Amino acid sequence: MGNVQELLIQNAIVRTVDDRDSVHSAILLRGGRIVALGTDAELQALSSRRAEIFDAGRRTVVPGFIDAHNHLSVAAFDPIAVDCSTPRLATLDEVLAAIESHCKELPGGQWVRGIGFHASQIREQRNPTRYELDEVAPHNPFFLIESNCHAGHANSLALEAVGIDACTPDPWGGNIERDASGVPSGTLFETASNLLHSASWEAYAERDWDRAVDLLEAKAREYLAVGLTGVGDACVTTRAAELYRRADAAKQLPLTLQQLHGGDHFFSQQDLRRSDIVERIHQSDSHMLRGGTMKIFMDRAYPDGPGLHKMHDGCSKHVGTNFYNPREVHDLAVQATKLGINLAIHGMGNCAVDAVCDAYESVRKLVGDDAVLRLEHAFIAEPAQAPRLASLGIDLVANPGLAYKDGLFFDSWRGENQQHLRVLPLRSMIDAGVRVSFASDHPCGTYSPAEIMWSAVARRHHSGALVDPDEAVTAAEALRAYTINPAHASGRASEEGSLEVGKRANLVVLDRDPLTVETNGLRSMNVDRTYVDGQLVHERKTAAPLAAK
Repeated sequence: MGNVQELLIQNAIVRTVDDRDSVHSAILLRGGRIVALGTDAELQALSSRRAEIFDAGRRTVVPGFIDAHNHLSVAAFDPIAVDCSTPRLATLDEVLAAIESHCKELPGGQWVRGIGFHASQIREQRNPTRYELDEVAPHNPFFLIESNCHAGHANSLALEAVGIDACTPDPWGGNIERDASGVPSGTLFETASNLLHSASWEAYAERDWDRAVDLLEAKAREYLAVGLTGVGDACVTTRAAELYRRADAAKQLPLTLQQLHGGDHFFSQQDLRRSDIVERIHQSDSHMLRGGTMKIFMDRAYPDGPGLHKMHDGCSKHVGTNFYNPREVHDLAVQATKLGINLAIHGMGNCAVDAVCDAYESVRKLVGDDAVLRLEHAFIAEPAQAPRLASLGIDLVANPGLAYKDGLFFDSWRGENQQHLRVLPLRSMIDAGVRVSFASDHPCGTYSPAEIMWSAVARRHHSGALVDPDEAVTAAEALRAYTINPAHASGRASEEGSLEVGKRANLVVLDRDPLTVETNGLRSMNVDRTYVDGQLVHERKTAAPLAAK
């Protein structure tokens, strides 16, 4: 799209999302940076003869969106996987037919992944068995990844390929579902799915690294088209880090990518005694590829939901399953901090949130207020926990877009008569002073910031049911949660996230103003242009062309 050294965008509504929420009509970009904001006349006087001019036609300009919790290294391979998304597919027969149609065209022995499936969304309300998957994928190791990635369903060839049989014990942090005879059913929960995640991913990537890089870049460009200029991959394995290094070296990372490092497998137990893991986390940053952060999974989705404290007859009762006990996650967080590693800890239930807060309280005593401490998700949490998060300066990276897809599933985790618990208590968190960022968790849900912002405002499930509507946020809060707040959570607030002089020229041009459009109009908001470091990297066909000065 050309190399533009200087660009003046005028006749716009420039929402800076700075500390004062300043609004201007023009913005001047030069050398990949923002050099001035003001009126059209003021910036025309400051621009040079070489500047190109874009008349925005009163469209809205905002900072580039940042998705601080995404799984780009997983989603990159979606185009060559089987789309088993539910909804769209409504029955198990439809899911199996999609798998059969895909696999019949492939060479025998080639690994295949299925994506987007969740049993709660189909008529039968159950998972496929290994034997049903054998029938539709008889010649290929096949792994159907549940839409939340916390479980998967394998056929017999896939189980055999990774050595899972009746003699295999349940691993730390996971469960192998078995039939009455002790034979694995094909369903694997949490860390029990690690070997299948890795074998299928590595088969896709290592078959052709160049193609894998191309797929990664193509997915990143899909993100640019919805206005994302920065992404955080929320679990970078050893091999995924290799993919990112290759893409960065080939200059095929078109947006800023922060790595939240995991272990060798998706749900690996973190082990900071391993020098190779520590060295990977500390690997030098480049302009587009960032590191320095470790991901810890605190609680699990299966077999019985996240770590929760529920109330029964006035007494607290723990339910759900954690990966670590509170002392273990505390010690791991402190150890990481002493090694100069930033932290992002996944905590879905209120029990997990308490454990994360306890760990971060000790970390704050070690490093003071400057370190970025992140809590991911808080799907089922207490409004009463919000003041503590605020006092500790914890950044909450939440996923309101999942309320549309999984809000009623989360509600089933909460259960009945648990008035102290809320599904995604974002209003309560913001009112208490917590800095809240929005993120997609894609491919677990949509990656569209417009749809996710709408979901945070509307709080509506796809069935039409409302999901704790009193926890809705305003459009202005949603915009901040997709720009300056995730920039802070990603350690980049000094360089992006708001439109201020000296910051990177990462911005988007929208076809409507997200702060004045009615709620449903927010959902259908289009990105007409996306700029990264002052360069036009996406243009919707209906957007007006540049005009030379």
